[in-house]
Amino acid sequence: MKIVNEKGKLFGLINIVDLSVIVLILLIGAVVLLKTMGSDVGPITSEESQQTITVTFRAAVRNDEQLKAVKEKDQLISLLKPVDAYITSIEFKPLEVPINTADGKAVYSIDPKRKELVAKFTMKTARGNGIIRLDSQEISVGKAFTLKTRTFESLGTVEAIEFN
Repeated sequence: MKIVNEKGKLFGLINIVDLSVIVLILLIGAVVLLKTMGSDVGPITSEESQQTITVTFRAAVRNDEQLKAVKEKDQLISLLKPVDAYITSIEFKPLEVPINTADGKAVYSIDPKRKELVAKFTMKTARGNGIIRLDSQEISVGKAFTLKTRTFESLGTVEAIEFN
């Protein structure tokens, strides 16, 4: 028995072109079904299940242009999109750096060019969740964090978290 006969029918029952159209329609239907049925909508969060926190961030900035680029009320950005987090306060302090003396002791001296940025920002997070996240970044005291706005980006450390 031939697989394709002289009339172009597969096993003598169905035309190959018709079979390929049927398989294509079934594949498209399966993809549409998986897209509609298999989508994960994630947890539903209401306003009551959210809490506002204030995060204190500390970083060294290199020059005056960086000082001008960050402002209060700036919205934070994560993964190239704005998130629901806003800078509430900014403070610049002289940056103290350790210097070794001739006798091996470390003393602190003020860096003439760099400043220390202390910024606070507020954000909403799920109440009672074990991990605090700002989109893709985990936030915990002592952990490195990248503070990014539309005009500023700096890597620093989370210094404190206050639950409001």
